[in-house]
Amino acid sequence: MKLSALFGSLALVLIVSGCASNQHVYSSDGKCLTCWNNPITGKPINHDGNANQEQTAQESPVTQTTTTETTVVNTTTAKPTEHKIAFTVPVNVDVAFLKIKKEFNYYTEQEIRQEWGSMAEAKMQTFAYAYDATPSVYYHMRADRNHDGIQAIIDSQIEKQSDKESKITITYWLRDKSVNASQFGESLKLRTRKALNI
Repeated sequence: MKLSALFGSLALVLIVSGCASNQHVYSSDGKCLTCWNNPITGKPINHDGNANQEQTAQESPVTQTTTTETTVVNTTTAKPTEHKIAFTVPVNVDVAFLKIKKEFNYYTEQEIRQEWGSMAEAKMQTFAYAYDATPSVYYHMRADRNHDGIQAIIDSQIEKQSDKESKITITYWLRDKSVNASQFGESLKLRTRKALNI
């Protein structure tokens, strides 16, 4: 639900930017996404009336982008793929929390409110944010972060196993299908262990 709201917002921004730049945005099936008609009269508001007609078969989206001022947007966005890696570390859960929070620059709810002000509620409702804490027992943090030059949603859960041992579960969502997910996970594990000085 939160992810669909994010994609809906992105689509709205693209539509509005197409109107502002006087360049129409088309979906992959050739329909104009930025062409508006008067809801009462049905007459065109921001186009000449021909813009809502589907593109002809002879026009290719790539050619059209370079020969005219029309931008073609693929409205189907690939969903990020979920991956997970879990391991145990000889570190107290509270110490592990502090070091992992600092390493990945995770924000608490209070920090989000200070950073984002009136937009904090919206930020906290996105899929890319999570924060939950039961001190000395369990911590859960999530953010959209860059790791090794790759943008991913990284989720860290830290659970107490004993006074001197914690279980860390890192779930990560990759948008780029060409990224080797297991290598990326091992790299996250290495980064986490390094942050914990082990």
